[in-house]
Amino acid sequence: MDRRQEIIASIIRTASRAGYSTIYADESLSYTFDLILRNESQIMVVKVMNNVGVLTEETSKAVLAISRFLDAHPLIVGVNNREEKIEDGVIYSRYSLPIISHQTLISYLKEGEEPRVRAGPGGFYVEIDAEKLKRIRESRGISLGDIASAIGTTRRTVLMYQSGMSASIDIALKMEEFLGEEVMDYVSFLWNVEGGHLSTGFRKMREFERLVNQEISKKGFEIYPIKRSIVNFLMEDSESSYLGGIEEEISRIERKMEYLSELSEVCNKEGLLIVKKAPEKPKGYKIPVISYSELEQFEDKDELKGVIEERRNS
Repeated sequence: MDRRQEIIASIIRTASRAGYSTIYADESLSYTFDLILRNESQIMVVKVMNNVGVLTEETSKAVLAISRFLDAHPLIVGVNNREEKIEDGVIYSRYSLPIISHQTLISYLKEGEEPRVRAGPGGFYVEIDAEKLKRIRESRGISLGDIASAIGTTRRTVLMYQSGMSASIDIALKMEEFLGEEVMDYVSFLWNVEGGHLSTGFRKMREFERLVNQEISKKGFEIYPIKRSIVNFLMEDSESSYLGGIEEEISRIERKMEYLSELSEVCNKEGLLIVKKAPEKPKGYKIPVISYSELEQFEDKDELKGVIEERRNS
């Protein structure tokens, strides 16, 4: 078992013990993400990488799209960023995605502890608990100048820290040493994905995937195609949203349905599977199956939605 698989196994064990529902998307079905973690209050879409330096913009957009679609927090768990280690207790970022170490996530799952440090241009930075700093200073009669002299900066800069400006880790440590109290605040890696339409695009797709996505788009849905994933597309209109799978090989349909069914249940989203040739529906799965030839014949999205509902309830 390589390092990445060890990390995935560790996250699954820890998350399960912490009361999370977990879905593992093995690599034969998904490259976009590795894990879905859900508890009563949140969902996380997690991708684990040995080297986050090879994270592409295309993959990042897919992770963000799935996360936005599921009202989930996107997260990259990394070992290294090219030649540099991903440090524990530090939040990094790339393509609008938070990046943390395996141990940072484990600490959060076990104890609810979030990091205090974020990586930025030129070094590591922290958020100052502005209200606490002001309270300590005023209650003990410490002036802005006193703190400025102790940490080697100006009164104006200290005032800016007290107003919410970030500080370098070195400055924050000096400030805490002088005050004798912690003033660094926690920094959340549970980022929300901003709303807005899912962008579309059918380039560099397999022919059958491209045909399915174009056909669904013609029906009037907003659609976001996702390559190399359990979820091959996300589609929605003003009333409904669906997790969609696409499968050409009959031998892979049942397995794909099993994953989509589990994902749909955990994330509380409708699922469906578009296939080249429809088999008999396996027992125990709740995912409607629609063949491409049927899809072509539907007049509009309402007819497609009606068939999805009918087969979901059958």
